[in-house]
Formats: sequence, C-alpha cells, structure tokens
Amino acid sequence: MDCLNSQIRERNNNASNILKSLIVMLSMMLVSCKYSNRDVTIINSKYFHLDAEANVNSQDPMVRFEKKHLLYGAITQQEKKLRSGHYYIFDWLNPNWKNPNKSITARFEYRQKQTGSKTHRKDFKPSRSQSLKNKTKIKITGREYLQNGKVTAWRFSIIRGNSVIASDQSYLW
Repeated sequence: MDCLNSQIRERNNNASNILKSLIVMLSMMLVSCKYSNRDVTIINSKYFHLDAEANVNSQDPMVRFEKKHLLYGAITQQEKKLRSGHYYIFDWLNPNWKNPNKSITARFEYRQKQTGSKTHRKDFKPSRSQSLKNKTKIKITGREYLQNGKVTAWRFSIIRGNSVIASDQSYLW
C-alpha cells in the first residue's frame, strides 16, 4: 500500500511540475511575442488582371463582381479599355505608426512585356494619419498598360531610410 501511495504522489508531483513548466513557458512566450516583432509586416497581397474585352468564364461570383466593380462607371468602349490592366492591393502592419521620426515609403517595382528588363517604379509616402493596419492600392492601367503590355514580374517593398524592412514579390522577380 505504501508503494502505491508513493507512486501516486510521484505522478502528482510530475504532473504538477509539467503544469508549472507549461505556465512559465506560456507566459514567457506571451511576453516575448508582445515585444519581439516591432517592424513592418506585409500580411496580404491581392492581385487582379482586368481584361475589359474578355468574358469572365468563372463560376465564382466574386470574380465576376471584381470585373463589374472595376468597370463601374465606364460607359464607352474606350473608357472600358483604359481601365484594363493590373490591380494590386497590399495589406501591411506598421507597429511604429505613431513614431514621427520613422518615415516609411511603400515602393512598387515592376517589369512589363513590351519593355523587357526595364524596371518601372512607383513610390508612395503613407500619410502620418495612417494606422497600425495599412492598405496600398496600385493600378497599372490606361496608356501605360496599353503601350507596355502585361506586368511580367513585380516587387512590393516597405522602406525606412535606405533599407528594405519588408517585401513581397512575384515568382518571376
């Protein structure tokens, strides 16, 4: 009987020690997560290619809606043609958004079919009123798209000073 009681006490002590260790590890993880990542993170990249003249053969109503949404208000064929192109939306987090000493630039670099390896660039300066969650919308449409063709490769970067702190890119970049 003594042997059985000592085995039960030993198991209870082991379970208690494991539970205490888990609690300590969990609290350390929560504290470290709170302070570890204080830099910008790109959380989502969305891409849509609009060809105003092509029919959308998708069963998904969201794909059909996207085309209708982007063409809304375009009445003539020329207006619709000028809206053809590439649309990008990048969602990103900036934990230091309240710090005025840390200005950020969102940069979109891309190559197009007709221009070969020439890299085009668009820079955006988010305003100070931006928040923790940011959204950058980019369009390659109109004459630029009609003259230079489809986008073949792209890279989206968040830059602080002269250093890239976050980026996302296409497979061919």
